[in-house]
Amino acid sequence: MTGEEQKREWQDTLDAFKAVLATPQGKRVLFWVLEQAAIYRDAYSGESAPTNYMLGQQAIGRRLIGVLDEIDPRTYPRLLLDMADLKAMERAAMAQDEEDDDEA
Repeated sequence: MTGEEQKREWQDTLDAFKAVLATPQGKRVLFWVLEQAAIYRDAYSGESAPTNYMLGQQAIGRRLIGVLDEIDPRTYPRLLLDMADLKAMERAAMAQDEEDDDEA
């Protein structure tokens, strides 16, 4: 693959990320993947195999955040804020449903 083909393929990948980030469902999936990467969890477990496994998960999460930063350094912080807003709206809707059930 030539350098130009690699650049085009990478640009196609970045465009695909942008498309995913353009929908609430895409943001939710991306956020879930980042949660699974456990980037904010302590990787040290006391044993080398589980620690190395966790470090591998975290490396993938950091790599994903690096791609988001390449798109726009504000993308990851926005994703965090968007997910916080979405979760708050879901909690409010559930509370309203419970209130409606209590009235019935």
